[in-house]
Amino acid sequence: LHTESPGSLLPQFQSWSLLCLGPSSLYSHNLGLQEQQQAGLLGGSAYLLPWDVIVRLEQSQKDRFWPQVGDTGCGRSKPGQPMGLSKGRKTKGGKDLSEFNVKIFVGVEYECPRGHRFMCSAPDKVLKTSGSGLVKDNGNKVTGCDMPLYFPCPCRASKPLTAQLMRIHVVTPKAPVHVTLNPRVQPAPSPCPTFVTGCQEPMRLSQSAYWVLRLPYVYVGDQGPYLPPKDPIPPNYGKLLAGMYGISEVGSSDFKF
Repeated sequence: LHTESPGSLLPQFQSWSLLCLGPSSLYSHNLGLQEQQQAGLLGGSAYLLPWDVIVRLEQSQKDRFWPQVGDTGCGRSKPGQPMGLSKGRKTKGGKDLSEFNVKIFVGVEYECPRGHRFMCSAPDKVLKTSGSGLVKDNGNKVTGCDMPLYFPCPCRASKPLTAQLMRIHVVTPKAPVHVTLNPRVQPAPSPCPTFVTGCQEPMRLSQSAYWVLRLPYVYVGDQGPYLPPKDPIPPNYGKLLAGMYGISEVGSSDFKF
């Protein structure tokens, strides 16, 4: 389905897939993704990117306000407080202002025709760990920018194969928020339409879990399929549009510290 499809049109076959692999403890940022969990990932790229999001909540008797996801930063919880939640404070206007610092792990995964898989840390950069095995990048660029749908695979230096964006990894936090996904893909330059999941609302991911969203392998419009570009890959040929990630509030009955 795409943005120009009739509202009553149903997809002819399954193309998007959202799967919960299990609890968030499946991923350790110190160890990365293990071979038995995600086989085929190239060495130095088997990690997710930490993404710190500060969510500010102003509470009064009548309204609540949640800021944009783009507000990022780091914070520490005081002893006795739940992880990721800083103590609320009152403003001069009498409103109770609370700040939540949530850490989310995200991964943008590509796969080439030979089955080699790798993550990107920016629209133009393959994720690579340092010599000591540390990840110095964060998730701000992959969550805040358009990500290319096609990328040269680093499996060989000469005549690299074209890899395609196939999976989005998200490890959700233990905090009173839902991470939401609303993917939109433009597989070719304009006037190519934007392909969507067909869901009326963004997909809400449960807390403290490891989620993987699989993207379509083939994008078919009214005029036929949109094929991958020939080498070399033209800039901005196809892309996953920015604005995919969001944060929504969890009701008090849904979250317990």
